[in-house]
Amino acid sequence: MAKTDAYQNNHETAPQASGLADRFAGLGDSAASQIDNSPLIALGAGLALGAVLGAVLPASRKERELLQPLGSKITEAGSGALDRGRGMAKQKFDEMAGDKLREFLGASSTTSNA
Repeated sequence: MAKTDAYQNNHETAPQASGLADRFAGLGDSAASQIDNSPLIALGAGLALGAVLGAVLPASRKERELLQPLGSKITEAGSGALDRGRGMAKQKFDEMAGDKLREFLGASSTTSNA
């Protein structure tokens, strides 16, 4: 009886497996046509997937050896750019605040002189 049940289950699941294989084949064709229709979206999706996998998977010792100097350079360049940007923003803010202050003081001195 157990042998009959196994035989019965195989015959019932075979069409399901075949249908599943057809679906996956259709998905491959669908994905290929989507990539052909919008390659930039496919590129973005691939980059996003790569970034996620890169963040999830641990870095190897060799990757750390090779990328450590590059990371240090990027960090130094980024902090230098941040410092320059902060300085420029402060200078612009001081200029604008000074203009507004002079404008305010000029307006109040002309009204108090009248």
